[in-house]
Amino acid sequence: MATKEKLKTRAARAREEMRDTGRLVLRAPALVRTAECVIRLLLGAMLSGAEIFGGCAPFGLAMVGASGSGLDGFSALLGACFGYLSFQGFTQGLRYVAAAILIFSVSFAFYDVKVYRSAWFMPAVSAAMNFVTGFVYLSKRGWLTVDTIFFATELILTAGAVYFYRIVFSPWKRKEDGGELTMRQMVSFLILGGTVLITMSKITLFDGTISLGRFSAALAVMIAGYQCGIGVGAATGVAAGLAMDVAAGGAPFYSMAFGFAGLITGVFRRQGKLFAALAYVIANAVAVLWTWDNGLQISILYEVFIASVIFMVLPQRAFRWAAALSVPERRRDTTAKAQEYLRERLDGAAGAFRSLQESLRQSLGSGGPNDNDAAAIFDRAANRVCRKCALQSACWQRDYITTFNALNDALPAMLDRGRGEPGDFPPHFSNRCLRFSAFLAAANEELVGLLYRRQYAARLRDNRSAVCREYGALAEVLGTAAAEFGRELVPDPVREKRIRQHLTALGLEGEAAAFYDQAGRLRVEIEGRGLDSLRTPEELKKLSALAGVPLRTAGEEEGKRLNKLVFAQAEPFMAVAGVAARKKDGQTVSGDTGAWFKLDDGSLYVLLCDGMGSGPAAGEDSSLAVRLLEQFLRAGIPAETALRTISSALALRGESAGGFTTIDLLRLDLFTGSMWVYKYGAAPTYVRKGKAVTRITGASLPAGLSAGEGGSPDVTTLKLDPGDMVLLVSDGVAGGGEDQWLRDMFSGFEGDSPKDLACALIQESDGKEVGPDDRTALVLRFSRQES
Repeated sequence: MATKEKLKTRAARAREEMRDTGRLVLRAPALVRTAECVIRLLLGAMLSGAEIFGGCAPFGLAMVGASGSGLDGFSALLGACFGYLSFQGFTQGLRYVAAAILIFSVSFAFYDVKVYRSAWFMPAVSAAMNFVTGFVYLSKRGWLTVDTIFFATELILTAGAVYFYRIVFSPWKRKEDGGELTMRQMVSFLILGGTVLITMSKITLFDGTISLGRFSAALAVMIAGYQCGIGVGAATGVAAGLAMDVAAGGAPFYSMAFGFAGLITGVFRRQGKLFAALAYVIANAVAVLWTWDNGLQISILYEVFIASVIFMVLPQRAFRWAAALSVPERRRDTTAKAQEYLRERLDGAAGAFRSLQESLRQSLGSGGPNDNDAAAIFDRAANRVCRKCALQSACWQRDYITTFNALNDALPAMLDRGRGEPGDFPPHFSNRCLRFSAFLAAANEELVGLLYRRQYAARLRDNRSAVCREYGALAEVLGTAAAEFGRELVPDPVREKRIRQHLTALGLEGEAAAFYDQAGRLRVEIEGRGLDSLRTPEELKKLSALAGVPLRTAGEEEGKRLNKLVFAQAEPFMAVAGVAARKKDGQTVSGDTGAWFKLDDGSLYVLLCDGMGSGPAAGEDSSLAVRLLEQFLRAGIPAETALRTISSALALRGESAGGFTTIDLLRLDLFTGSMWVYKYGAAPTYVRKGKAVTRITGASLPAGLSAGEGGSPDVTTLKLDPGDMVLLVSDGVAGGGEDQWLRDMFSGFEGDSPKDLACALIQESDGKEVGPDDRTALVLRFSRQES
């Protein structure tokens, strides 16, 4: 009933179009449906003439059963009725016509019933309707044993043909399969082709010398063996030969001849078309000689010779479709590609840590002597004051024990207080000392130096312990990467096979792999030579259509070096950046450094670092932080782990070189719009949604000032929508002062160019009471990717 209503609706729409426009316009879907109906009509007519066992013709009925209800089934029914009446005559053909009408009627009646969608419903119905009509005809002739055997075989063939014919047309009905051929569909195509060849074998030329069916079978086997190799060539030969043997009703000569010839052609396919054609002809000639005692089949030699001539004349591109249909599935290659992808991530992480090690090695010098002993305070003071004293020998040689005890008693109070006083020393020492005031002043100076050295040593120990913690973070990162390396990525054999078919159809030899990364995003890798033609926008569109998702190129530079193309799933969103900067007056180098880059997983990173002060030293600090952070992030290290590592490294580096830097890191997921803002003492970040502006700040110290447990960055998470904008600035634009003017400009901006806004903010910041410093503004506009 649903089909009838659909036909009525389409007819009403067509009448309305003709009434309004005066003409009937056939759109692309209508043309495709018309072509399908014509194909089913022709197949129904042709398969009706495929007779086996001296008069059995079940394949036309099978085409009607496989087409079902609707226009497809009605077209197949018309073709089958015409074919049976033409090939079988009125009496014998009427039996099959009645069975075909019954099959279509049952499919039309049960179209909306759940059981209709079962894979074996229509095969069973077709065999049952054939049994009903055939039973009447055989009852009149009597149930002979041979007739009963042939009739039972005909019913089995009817059901089997319906099942396989439906598989042949399944790519037209199931769009999610993409139209590629599975192994069952390849077998089904061979069965359909073989049954069509049975009818074509009846069409002869030159007084019956040449059979159109056998000639077509010979050409098909030659193409299959040449393009697809030994296995497909032999299988095609056996299928085509079996169809010819069934049509002839004799010994299985053609199965042997075509199967053997397809096998030999596959053996010589690498030697070129000429060798393959000669091998095919010779193999068939040998097969003819093997039948010397049973009567030579000379006609096959004429048919094979004509087929070989046409095979040589046809261009190479006319055969590529055959190789594309027989592309095998290779899951092992996909696993290898996935493991290679993870190995590259491990190598990138190791390279990043090697760069960090080299930076630290150049900054750290060898340690000096240990001068943190408290007893050395009095030794140094005595060396400065007592050297020329008249009582030097009495105090430091004859009465050394008494002097040592007096100084040792005064030391604890001096260390607790941070300085010494006269009352800390016993009277017998202070009264006898001729230069006691100078000695006490020198001892206090040495004590201050000792305390500073101890403070420095404590910081040094803190920084070195931070390095140990970061090496622990390194072990964690590499352990995570190793776990990912051991865990297989998810392959996609369906899309992988489509791409290999496409490569074969283009005449390209290459290995293709399609799999999903840890985020569930599709990646396609093609490795081989001569892949430059796939880099064009047109081919990228075709590959995207085959994959079912939009693709973009990834790893372009490395791919060219390794003869490899890498495609990643394209992001639905994009971000346009604009930046403006101005150096501090009187400086030739800015202390601000920024960068932005996108990774293959769809993550966009934006970095803005402000070194301490301005000038070359500040610029060196901020550039180092940006360079190391970018290398860590590109290696796949999590942002927070990378930031803590860089902060500890800068603190350790600052022991000899001094300095620190603020870090503003923004990570944006272009698949979901999620954004993370990481801050190390950086200026506020501003996010505009509509006209509302949100201010993001942090409380952490700049990177390099704290290497202890409190050295983690501030993290803020939010989600962007198309049209939102993000503003990153350095301290010179909006530090700790009033920023209402900046928020008003950001909220009221009406243009589309982020660069115009950044330039306007830098221009407006002149004269603001922020303080003289380098100024940088970076604006990011979030939007949806164009198709």
